[in-house]
Parts: sequence; structure tokens; C-alpha cells
Amino acid sequence: MKILVTGAKGFIGKNLIAELKTTTNHEIFEYDQDTEYSLLQRYCQEANFVFHLAGVNRPKEQAEFMSGNFGFTSELLELLKQYQNNCPVMISSSIQAALDNPYGQSKKAGEELLFSYSEETGANVLIYRFPNVFGKWCRPNYNSAVATFCHNIAHDLPIQVNDRSVEMTLVYIDDVVKSLMGALEGREQREDNYCVVSITHQTTLGKIVDLIESFKASRAERSIPDMS
Repeated sequence: MKILVTGAKGFIGKNLIAELKTTTNHEIFEYDQDTEYSLLQRYCQEANFVFHLAGVNRPKEQAEFMSGNFGFTSELLELLKQYQNNCPVMISSSIQAALDNPYGQSKKAGEELLFSYSEETGANVLIYRFPNVFGKWCRPNYNSAVATFCHNIAHDLPIQVNDRSVEMTLVYIDDVVKSLMGALEGREQREDNYCVVSITHQTTLGKIVDLIESFKASRAERSIPDMS
């Protein structure tokens, strides 16, 4: 099988590709913003499955949300249509797609585009509205409060918490990858029109900070933290 992964150098993309290369013999087409466009054309012609993980989280201008999260998705789907490739397409959306902000609006627009594409072509589409994803290779000060807190606390840098009581829904990267591998094999879990990761964690911002700080303190105290 030939698998196209957009956003190949991103957080989720790197973890997914590592799993694919370790556990399967599939041919992986890795596409990122510095990949030659001609390769994307070939990949869209040959792919048997698409993991569309590319997106914009922290643009310099708000308009980049729509161009990055909607515009590139539109371009990708047009190429698939051009080559009459109706392979399954997975897209990484966000729980913020339900919110009225520029990022959420761009993610929602990408979702609607994919639903329309499915109706037009008959292709199977898998839309994941990910909550806050954390885990290995996640960049601090980018798209994860957990990664930022870990980095700053480990380096004795200040952190900013405006409201400790804020409820957080978290999902660990390995559980995301496990879900995506299942989707590749046709075993995705769905709720209504969306695919879901079965294992998520509910906590508060304050509890996350306290836990990470306890890990740092255990080094100085030579104690064993609660690893549950």
C-alpha cells in the first residue's frame, strides 16, 4: 500500500510515520511545506490512503488560518479528483471547529469541504476532531500547553496560568497513532460523522501544572512521584 502523509514533519506526522515504518512494509509518501510540489502531484496520483495532517496553528497573520487549513485542503482534494483517485482521506481537525474563532472557523471549513468531497466522489473520509494532543516530539511554545509547561518547568523558566480550574481534555500521541493505524485497516471508531480516539483524559490546568512540578521536585528530593 502507498500512503501519503501531509504535515510529515509535524508532531502527529512524525509519530505516525515512525509507527508506519516500524510496523508495516507500506510505501510512505512524506509531504511537508518544503517538499517539491511536483511530488505532491505524483503522490496524489498513486496514493492508496491519505493522512492529511498538515495545518496552521500559530500563523503570523489570522488570514493564514484559512489559507493553511482550508486552502491547502482544497488543493489536495482537487489533485485527487484530477487523477480520479477516490482513496480514503483522513483529516486532522480540532475540537475548536465547534468554536467561533479564526482557527476553529478554518478547521470547520476544511471539514465541510471534505464532506462535500465525499458526496461528490464517493470516497471514504475520516474526520478527527482532536482535543489537546500531548507526548513525545511535541514542540513547546507552539501547540501544546503540556509541552510548554514541561519545557519551562524543567528549565526553571516561569509559566503562565490564568485559571487553574480550566477543564482540559487531553489525548496522548501514542493513542492517536493507534487510532490512525486502526483507521488505515478500516477499524476506525465513529461518533456521528466524526472519528474518535477511544482513550482521552479529563483534568484541570492546575492539576497538570502540579503534576509536572512534582516530577521536577522529585529530582531534588530524590523521591518517587505518583506515576499513576
